[in-house]
Amino acid sequence: MSHAYQLRTVRFGYGEKTVLSLPELSIGAGRVTALVGPNGCGKSTLLNLLAFVEKPSCGHILFFDEQAPPEKWFSYRQRIGCLPQKPYMLRGTVFDNLNLALKLRDIPKKLWQSKIDTILEHLNIGHLRTHKAASLSGGELQKTALARTLVTEPDVLLLDEPFSYLDQASNQLLAQVLTYYLRETQATLVFSTHDRLQALALADEVISLVEGEQIKSPLVNLYHGVCKQHVFSTGKIDIVLTADIVDCQHVSIDPHEIVLSRQPLVSSIRNQFQGKVLTTSDEMGKVRVTVDAGEIFQVLITYEALDDIKIHLGEQVWVSFKSNSVVAF
Repeated sequence: MSHAYQLRTVRFGYGEKTVLSLPELSIGAGRVTALVGPNGCGKSTLLNLLAFVEKPSCGHILFFDEQAPPEKWFSYRQRIGCLPQKPYMLRGTVFDNLNLALKLRDIPKKLWQSKIDTILEHLNIGHLRTHKAASLSGGELQKTALARTLVTEPDVLLLDEPFSYLDQASNQLLAQVLTYYLRETQATLVFSTHDRLQALALADEVISLVEGEQIKSPLVNLYHGVCKQHVFSTGKIDIVLTADIVDCQHVSIDPHEIVLSRQPLVSSIRNQFQGKVLTTSDEMGKVRVTVDAGEIFQVLITYEALDDIKIHLGEQVWVSFKSNSVVAF
């Protein structure tokens, strides 16, 4: 697999305080990568490094297999589209903002009109074309800023919490637009989100950050407790671990690795818990099922799987997962 970014021994800090420490990290080209983690874990800092607006305190970054010294940063930025968590608009109309973006990227003037028309239509904001940027609502501003980012067709998209200010319908639309854009352009997308299930539903790869370091866990179905003799006790349920795990304070189970069934599975799976279905909801084309089985489990399944097991709110189901599906740390 080719890589858009390769980070080696990268560290970023302020004075003696380390904000980000990544011994090795690769981001695939033409793929969707999500950054998840609690506030202050280093997601925005990592995006700034990938955008070449911040310089690491030590280590080096490769951009599409090329070393990335500061003298090349300007040319690299021309290939990157960035959407900050709180985007800003310049004076003038929505059309003026997109027009300027194309002008600054030296896109031929004869293409401006068609490119702007196309992206505004895809994001369903064509009616905002002549609106003053200062008059936009939070959701309209977010969509317009994304349109300004996409209209130049960058090789890499870096989006910081792009879904934060959008309602459910706009979330779905944005996911569809990004999917279409990436399919048409083969671009690379890296986005941060506080919604870990959303990240798992949308991304090819999820990078989890805790206190500036990468954790090999999706940080979903995250439980705290005590490990004794390869069994992790949350205080409510006991989760059987693999034999190589002897000590940990946290465990996490990927929602894709959990099997739902109406009856206990006849198999070697050692973690099986009976619970009640609390909610079902759409999650970017998949189904999020919330089950209370002593602990609250979040499960991601397909609509076909939901039809097969025919579960409904309030019904009893079994939650099952293998020991090697449990990430402990």
